[in-house]
Amino acid sequence: MGRVEQASGVVDRAEDLVRQKRLADAAIYARRADASALVFDYLSAANDYGKAFSLVEKWDDRLRWNYKNQEAEALNAHGNATGDRQALQRAIDAYRVILNFIPNGEQNRDWAITRNNMAVVLQTIGERERETDRLEEATKIFRDSLAVFEREKDDINWAAAQNNLANVLLKIGERESDPKRLNEAVVAMRATLEKRPRDKVPLDWAASQSNLGLALYALSEREPGDERLTEAEAAYRLALEEYTREKAPVQWAMVQHNLGNTLVSLGTQRNDKAKIDEAAAAFRAALEIRTRDTFPLSWASSRLNLGNALSSAARFDLGTGLLEEAAAAYGDALTIFTRQRFPTDWASAENNLGSIYQTLGQRTRDPARLEQSAAAYRAAQRVYTKKEFPLDWAMTHYNLGNTLQLLGGVTDKPVHYEEAIEAYRDALREYKRETTPRQWALAQAGLGSALQWLSMSEADPGKLAGSIAARRAALEVLTFETAPVDWANAQNGIGMSLINLGNLERTGKYLDEAEAAFEATLKLFTRESQPMQWAFEQNNLGDVHWNRGSYGGGNAEYQKAIEFFENAKQGFTEAGYTLPIPLTDRKIDLVKKQIAKK
Repeated sequence: MGRVEQASGVVDRAEDLVRQKRLADAAIYARRADASALVFDYLSAANDYGKAFSLVEKWDDRLRWNYKNQEAEALNAHGNATGDRQALQRAIDAYRVILNFIPNGEQNRDWAITRNNMAVVLQTIGERERETDRLEEATKIFRDSLAVFEREKDDINWAAAQNNLANVLLKIGERESDPKRLNEAVVAMRATLEKRPRDKVPLDWAASQSNLGLALYALSEREPGDERLTEAEAAYRLALEEYTREKAPVQWAMVQHNLGNTLVSLGTQRNDKAKIDEAAAAFRAALEIRTRDTFPLSWASSRLNLGNALSSAARFDLGTGLLEEAAAAYGDALTIFTRQRFPTDWASAENNLGSIYQTLGQRTRDPARLEQSAAAYRAAQRVYTKKEFPLDWAMTHYNLGNTLQLLGGVTDKPVHYEEAIEAYRDALREYKRETTPRQWALAQAGLGSALQWLSMSEADPGKLAGSIAARRAALEVLTFETAPVDWANAQNGIGMSLINLGNLERTGKYLDEAEAAFEATLKLFTRESQPMQWAFEQNNLGDVHWNRGSYGGGNAEYQKAIEFFENAKQGFTEAGYTLPIPLTDRKIDLVKKQIAKK
């Protein structure tokens, strides 16, 4: 018996030595993994954490949990950065291993934390799928976790789960016509901030501010004004007070990117070039961290949105340089966002490329560019189906309508106006005033414009009446205060349709309304800020007075017409846009001939 006890002691000492050796070796792998993660080599980090786990699995319950959890986190980070679906699935498998460590399947705090982390990975996968099954699965898990954390009075983890719930509600809500889920996401994010005080958990507080900005930005697309955008900008700027480039470079770049999106929308709605330039600067800053080699998906996303900023800035520049730069940015994004691997991102890039070709075609009057634009929008529709992405489907139809309308003008083929009308009406099948008022109003304005141009080829006063009605409907939502550019464009369109309607009916009874509409636009289109648009309005007012003269107003109206046409010529010259000047000179000659006949 003594020998047995002595042998047992030797075995115990040997096992202890083995244990110490395994734990020491595991620690070496873990330190190397930590170093890899610091330089964003998450896949190497995951592999080393996995090796560390294998060494301690039999010897230390706490360490096996930690190493397997770190392996899962690194796999998720790698999959999130590169789109590696296999890595994301491995992360889910790792979390399931951890769940098996919980005795008797108890639904305790550790169970809730692990499932919460696993649901984050499910959400990442779900965001890149056309169906919402995984997003809904993640939603259920987050709600289950919240119940446990509330029972355990664990405010820190409750806030983390609530933050994640808000994020997944946002992703689902972005695909739905009803803004209900987006409103729920905003409420959930504000609730998170109540449990994440800045003085105690500054980085968590910053994360929630950033996510609140995302939810507010998404909600802004369903409302006519810019109040939500202003709130989103404020939330991002608060987040950047804690997410500094030195302290949290990846998060800093993410918020810069999101801030850029908000600034583009604000600048576009307010016709504010400074905001759009600031957005471009934010995207360029983000790209200093989001390099193609280290964060290919984030790089592609920021290149895509930089293209959006450049495209918006191009409205203030009559050249094509910014547009070509934007097209190059979209092309870069498409080298990563292939249809096979990232269908929704691919569709977004195709849609944006369509917008660039649209503007290039408009400026150069090149039908080939406009055909490219239409092809890009139709390509995006192969992913953006009405069933799976109803609002994106409507958006591409609206954009396609704009391109087809331009194509009708460039080619002088009325069939393109008919196609544009059909595209706008398709968009209005999904855009509703109650749920998407701004988009509904823009589609109404586009429909009004297409009806106007088609009426000119058909001499149809009924279509002109429909054009005026559609644009007036748009102005019920598009106000000078909330959407000045769109408001001014709709006013201008009403004036044009009224003049044309009067010409078809051979009456001057619509001229006062037309004049009021054109004069309204001058609240925005000033000679100092936008000389080209101001010049077009001067031209239109000249047409009003020319028509008045023709309907009996006499020489005084003709003289006013000439004054406005001369103003228009000066404005076109100041804007560097001389194409309309020969036509304006022709109008002046015709008016002078009419005066001479009196």
